Formats: sequence, structure tokens, C-alpha cells
Amino acid sequence: MIFKNSQNSYIPKDLNHQSGMSLVEVVISITLLSFFFISYSGFVELSSRFNNKEIDDLNNSNGLLVDHHYLFITLEKYSEFLSQPGITLTDINNIKQIQSGELPPGCSLSPQIEWQLPINQKPVAGINWQPSNAGYVICLKSTSIIESSLTDLISKSKGNSLSAQPGLYFLIALPNEVSINALPVRKLFCRPQPFC
Repeated sequence: MIFKNSQNSYIPKDLNHQSGMSLVEVVISITLLSFFFISYSGFVELSSRFNNKEIDDLNNSNGLLVDHHYLFITLEKYSEFLSQPGITLTDINNIKQIQSGELPPGCSLSPQIEWQLPINQKPVAGINWQPSNAGYVICLKSTSIIESSLTDLISKSKGNSLSAQPGLYFLIALPNEVSINALPVRKLFCRPQPFC
């Protein structure tokens, strides 16, 4: 392309040669760069809250995500055992009424001992992690769907017209203190399993 200068002579202008960025381009570039760094630092801060516990007295915690994974495994093992028909409704009601120290009824720091469950204390083999060491207490709570007796459930399954129904229960893992680093976990299960 050819341009005229003030003396009316033609001067060739190389279009591929730029003299720099305009002020608008500089402002846009700095704004985008700032937005990127703000987003990145916010993501790093948020992810570090979920990965590392900042509470020093919980010596066996591995952070929120890992603790929740182990808690789900633990609650799954407890619910599988408690949903068996060999565990009677009386056993479940006794567990819901056990008072351990200042904890609410039905809650325990070591359920396998206080509830007399033949379940390994460590939910994952080879890993030294327990809910109580990570600051969680396990509770068994019932819902509004009340479990009928096993005799009534068997009678209903044989075709008798009874209003028998299985029960729904919650296993809840409650932290000592609810925070962004320690959140409750719950598992809903039905029992006795053959009638669910």
C-alpha cells in the first residue's frame, strides 16, 4: 500500500511492520492477564481447603475429599451389616438408644465396639484411618418409615393382607465441628434387606 506524506510524495508502507500496541490493546491485555491470575489463585486456594485439613488436633485426617471417601466406605460396611435380617429390630432399637458419654443417643466414636458389630475398625485394609481419629462420630437414626416386625414382613410376603413394611434408617458421620474442612456424611439404607 502507498501513502502520501505532507509533501505529496508517495511513500510505500509495509503492512506487516507494526510499530507496537495501541493503548486499548494494552489495557485489554492487562485486564485479561489479571483476570487469569485472579481465577488461578482462587482455584488454588479453594482446592487447598478440600485437600488439606487445617485443624492440627486431628492427627489422622487426610483432608475433606479423602475423609469423605473413607467415610462412605465405612458407612457402606455398617449399612450392609445392619440391613441383614439376622440383626433384629430389637438390636437396631438398642443401638439407637445407646448413650456414649456426651454424644447424642445412637452415636458412637467406635461403633464396632459399642454396638458390638463384627466389622473391622479400619475401613480400608492397609490404611491407618478411622472415623474417630479424623474427628467424626457415627450415628444411627431412624426415619418416619417405621420397620414392622419380621413375623409381619414374612406373613405379608406369603400373601396375607398386612400393612407391614421394611424400615428406612440413616447412618450419619458427624464431625466434631462443621466447617469447610469437615462436613457431615449420611447414608440411607433399608432393612431387613430381603424385604426392601
